Amino acid sequence: MLHKLRQSSLKIKRKLATLRAVRTLQQGGLLAHQTATVAGIAAHPRRSKSVKKLQRFKQRNGPFLLLADSISTALSQARYISPTLRKMAKNSWPGAVTLVFPAKPKHHQACYQQGMMAVRVDGDSESRRLAQLCGGLLLSSSLNRRGCPTMPLNRQLFRRFSSWLDAQLAYKNTTNSNTPSRMYHITHAGVKRLR
Repeated sequence: MLHKLRQSSLKIKRKLATLRAVRTLQQGGLLAHQTATVAGIAAHPRRSKSVKKLQRFKQRNGPFLLLADSISTALSQARYISPTLRKMAKNSWPGAVTLVFPAKPKHHQACYQQGMMAVRVDGDSESRRLAQLCGGLLLSSSLNRRGCPTMPLNRQLFRRFSSWLDAQLAYKNTTNSNTPSRMYHITHAGVKRLR
């Protein structure tokens, strides 16, 4: 009985932490968070203040990854859905695979490079939940600055970057692979592995 109570209490704490994190993103803040691959830094894709803050932290203008809450949300970003894109999405997501494809021009310019967009439906359920609560998409990048290795989520990180980070969402018992996602570029000409 006590074990069930603890599990229930943990679930409630996680839900509240996630809701606070979403509120931070909606107010234009930056969030350090877990993904299934490496620790990430996230911004709300529809809040210019948040996107600009991410650009300054990363010391580049983009392009940045969009984490989607579902395969259907991810594919709705595509200019056209080729059979190859549909098959790769179905076979790869949710998971540690990022697909780069021609996208509709409906988001902040930091999401695009020459009309192409990088999208992933992450293997981590909390990342998908964050994206869902932000309207289906979350602008994200690895948690590092230019030329530096990806940083782990811990209290020291948050203290070190407190002028940049507005919140941190890290769960005990959640692990990431500490390996960047595999990335594939998909066009009408075919598929090319980028990493």
